[in-house]
Parts: sequence; C-alpha cells; structure tokens
Amino acid sequence: MDECCIPGPPSGYDREFDDRFARRLAREYRRDGLTASAQLILDFAASVGLEGASVLEIGGGIGDIQLEALKRGAAHTTNVELSSAYEPEAARLLDEAGLRGRATRVLGVDVAGEPEAVEPADIVVLHRVVCCYPDYRGLLGAAADHGRRAVVFSHPGHGL
Repeated sequence: MDECCIPGPPSGYDREFDDRFARRLAREYRRDGLTASAQLILDFAASVGLEGASVLEIGGGIGDIQLEALKRGAAHTTNVELSSAYEPEAARLLDEAGLRGRATRVLGVDVAGEPEAVEPADIVVLHRVVCCYPDYRGLLGAAADHGRRAVVFSHPGHGL
C-alpha cells in the first residue's frame, strides 16, 4: 500500500488490513524478502546498533522487520499491532524462522492512547504507520517516549 489510508477507529484497521492482505504480504516477504523501504528502515536501525538491542515496532503487520531485526542480532523484539488479521501469518513466519522465543506480539494496544501498556525499547520502528494513524503527533510522541536510543519511521511520499 503506497498511499496513506485513514481506517478510522481501531476497529477500522481490521477492515483495511484484512487476512487476505496479510497473506499476500507474507507470500511476498517469503519470495522477495524485505521491501526496499523496509530494508532502509532496518539498515538505519542497524546503524544505531541492533546487536543485543530491544526493538519495539508499532504497527509491524506480519513482522517482517521484526524477523529481520532478530536475524541481525536484536536480543528481543516486540510488535504492537491493532489489526488481528496479521497474527496467523506473523506466527507462521516466526515459527518458520525459529525465532518465536525472542519475539513478542501485542494485539489491540494503541500505543498513543495506552503508552503504559508497552515497555520502552532501545529502538522504536514505525514503518508506513504514521500516515495511517489519525493522531500522528500523539503516535510519534509516544514512540519518542518509548525509544531509549532511536526512533525510526517512514512516511510515504506524495509526489508533491
């Protein structure tokens, strides 16, 4: 999805990002690896030190960045997601990689609204999330409060 979406309240995320979408993303990740933009996010995170780090990904979908961060030496990752549709594919990918024990998936927590529900991490990642969230200031503020070392986020371009 290259364009911004505004799915509305948290219940709208399940409609916008459904199980069909999750299966397609997982299939593409298995075949091609990370997208170019996700690779840039991971490379930047690695430049501030992934080895032994904790990583919090907000809105991480199927967990492809989460998996690759673990493969690059992150000690533990936490993925916070509002859409439940990603969970079956995320679990399969973690199991296939043998990394479930180093990964946590948190479903239904809105970090901007419930910041205390998630522990801080060395690196916080938001890839293609800020544009889809109705209160980007609140989301980025919560992310900044959770990042001990760095906050890495992307925002799709609009050809302005």
